[in-house]
Amino acid sequence: MKRVGIFTATRWEYAAVRRIISGGHAHRYGTVRCFVGRRGGCDVLVAQTGVGPDRAAAACREVLCGHPVDLIVSAGLACALVPARIGDLLVGTDVRMEADDHEASEHVTRLCAGGMVAAAVRAAERAGLPVQAGSFVTAPRILWHSAEKQAMAEITGAIGLDMESAALADAAVDNNVPFVIVRSVSDLVDESLPVDLNLFMRPADWLKGLAACVAAPSCIGGFLRLRAQMRTASERMSRFFERFVDDLTQERIR
Repeated sequence: MKRVGIFTATRWEYAAVRRIISGGHAHRYGTVRCFVGRRGGCDVLVAQTGVGPDRAAAACREVLCGHPVDLIVSAGLACALVPARIGDLLVGTDVRMEADDHEASEHVTRLCAGGMVAAAVRAAERAGLPVQAGSFVTAPRILWHSAEKQAMAEITGAIGLDMESAALADAAVDNNVPFVIVRSVSDLVDESLPVDLNLFMRPADWLKGLAACVAAPSCIGGFLRLRAQMRTASERMSRFFERFVDDLTQERIR
């Protein structure tokens, strides 16, 4: 029985992957919300880590202490840093952490498991989903303005941007577990988010976030658009993992 750990950040992403498992049970490893069940020939754990690299790293290590796995997948939504459409699949070949100011850091580039990258691309194609494979970059905060996204794309040459994958890759290396990234596009490199969503990341900043929304009433339409994009990306994520986990019964994890 292959043991697959799928790590997501938010409840949207968690629900998108959780729905591929018909049986199983909810569980907590420490403070981390998880669902454990089976699909085909795989034991599947889905975990909700919370947003950001620090939370992802801590949650992954907490889960692995109580539930060893044979494969770690960083799953969920991502910003496309290359031309793409909402719901397209991005498969990471490698990932690194990038500082806000793009200064050189001590973080190294982590390679994804080559066999699992190929398996993920095949699964996406078999599911009829557009897919691209390439480098990912993880940022410590939300890049919400198109100018920031475009600058990140130019500097890194990455195809996808998220806030957790580099931290999960570090945990995978520390535990000697193969790792792969599969994300669905929820926002594009040339579009700005409705408002600076970093204002909603900490309770202390919520009033600032609300004030920003009041000052720009047009952001309501932007939030509705973003919600629709997240729904499309989540549905594609579910379709992908149905195929990917089923295919893992025949795949060799490497």
